[in-house]
Amino acid sequence: MEIKVLDPFKDSNPSWLGLEDPDKNMVRKVFQLITPDNVGSKHMMAGLTVFEPGEASSLHNHDNSEELNVVIKGSGEVVDDRGNKRSFKENDYMFIPEGEFHQHVNNGDEPLWLLWCYSPQGQLPKD
Repeated sequence: MEIKVLDPFKDSNPSWLGLEDPDKNMVRKVFQLITPDNVGSKHMMAGLTVFEPGEASSLHNHDNSEELNVVIKGSGEVVDDRGNKRSFKENDYMFIPEGEFHQHVNNGDEPLWLLWCYSPQGQLPKD
């Protein structure tokens, strides 16, 4: 193994999530960078998700993984399955405990760039 420097827009496995039901506004572009297939990672998974204004993730969890989020650009809120909302802005960090249901929402007026990392490796939401 060797050290890798990666460009999220050139070296990732990009995918769109939420396209199957765009009326729910759960559309976002995901750039998976740190994965077993891409870099041979063993303990973590990481990437960048870009949400346009009004877009959100689905309410989801990662059963066996803790999650770290860093807001690179933009602002929004994270919502849990009890309806609690916490605002975040550029340069904020979020810690999401193992198994905690959450939803990221871009309620700002510019794109939201959210860096995410799961450890141990987890699965992306399917929608």
